[in-house]
Amino acid sequence: MKENTEHMELSAIDQQSRTFFSGGKFSWSRSQADIWLALEAKVDAQPAGRSLRFSFNFSKIAVAASILIFFSVVGFLRYYSIKVETSAGQHQLAELPDHSKAELNADSKITYYPYWWRVSRIVKLEGEAFFEVEKGRKFTVNSTKGTTQVLGTTFNILSRDEVYKVTCISGSVKVKSEKGSEVILSPNSKAEIDNKGKINVLTGIETYPEISWKKNIFLFTATHLQKVFYEIERQYGVKIEAPVDNSILYTGNFSRDKNVEETLNYICPALGLKYIRKSNVQYIIMRENE
Repeated sequence: MKENTEHMELSAIDQQSRTFFSGGKFSWSRSQADIWLALEAKVDAQPAGRSLRFSFNFSKIAVAASILIFFSVVGFLRYYSIKVETSAGQHQLAELPDHSKAELNADSKITYYPYWWRVSRIVKLEGEAFFEVEKGRKFTVNSTKGTTQVLGTTFNILSRDEVYKVTCISGSVKVKSEKGSEVILSPNSKAEIDNKGKINVLTGIETYPEISWKKNIFLFTATHLQKVFYEIERQYGVKIEAPVDNSILYTGNFSRDKNVEETLNYICPALGLKYIRKSNVQYIIMRENE
């Protein structure tokens, strides 16, 4: 009878121990002080060489730890990313894990997930880039205003400020707006998403003006002058103050192979403008008669 009572008391203590180490909530049937006194009495009563044993379910702990490690590894593989970023005045070619390529224009950034690439080929784009995609699983480029999907093709995406424009050079390209509209582009066509999420498509176009930046040539057709100066800032890494009438439209081009002052000397006089160099990286545009 005494042994049964001792066994019941120790079992109660064991149960409380398991509850404690498993992080569960438990309640004491006796005060904590009484339990510790009972436990000390049992320890003192043990014959020499005999010790109390507490049984813990280490198999459950091992399983829980394995699950935690598994999800930690999967989370790392899924969300570990690589960023390739260009500053103003810089172009860069990035090779993706499957040997697809992304050529970044100035002031642009792509993000991709190398360890998850075999599962899902996804790239995030800010700015402008030209893609050459190897055949394989669906290849997706996500941007703020739209998504572009292909299998194997070449295409250009401009996603900057309020503009989202995709030009298909070869293969076929699916463009989807954030509003859910979508179109399929064939070679020599382009799609532009407007501010309402509508996709406007042009077919049978000359694609060179859309990708001439790859050759360091920048073409403009009836473009607001301020946008022309923004592009000069981006390509040369300079700042231009241009307090001029933004209704002025410019049709022409410039080459990044020339320095910034040669470019300004080429553009400004045709519009009745001049520039003043404020510093090595700052220029002010003024009317010629000012």
